[in-house]
Amino acid sequence: MNKGLSKKLLESFPNTIPFYRPIINSTKILDPNRLVGFVDGEGCFYVKPNKLGFNVNMSISQHSRDELLLNVIIHYINCGVLEKPNTRPNVANFVVYKFDDIKEKIIPFFENYPLQSIKYLDFMDFCKVVNILNSKSQLTSKDLEKIQIIKLGMNKSRK
Repeated sequence: MNKGLSKKLLESFPNTIPFYRPIINSTKILDPNRLVGFVDGEGCFYVKPNKLGFNVNMSISQHSRDELLLNVIIHYINCGVLEKPNTRPNVANFVVYKFDDIKEKIIPFFENYPLQSIKYLDFMDFCKVVNILNSKSQLTSKDLEKIQIIKLGMNKSRK
């Protein structure tokens, strides 16, 4: 889609005028609700298994041309990192891995500025997992099972 219309579409719609997508060089997020809308559309809350149980993280993936935007988000939320996967050279990711940043920055932000899409339900499940992980120094098999059940209903698996 970002490479323009295919030859077949151009032939079918000969009067189409290409739209120039300007590069936005904004270095500030002026309204937190704009970030909420962006995360509603492009963000993801993950619960991932690891050797000791589960990790939680939040990410936003974008085309690498929008790397500046991801850096603006990092500075605005004051956490996270920018990653560029070697296997996908045109992708840049904003990712928050640190559990304390999830607890102290990400969750409070989205509690103050709630998501407006079905992603809100993923966020609520994400919070449940964070609360379980935060409340226990040692997870029981029952805790792990509960987290797994929550995880299985999140994101693309949500019905």
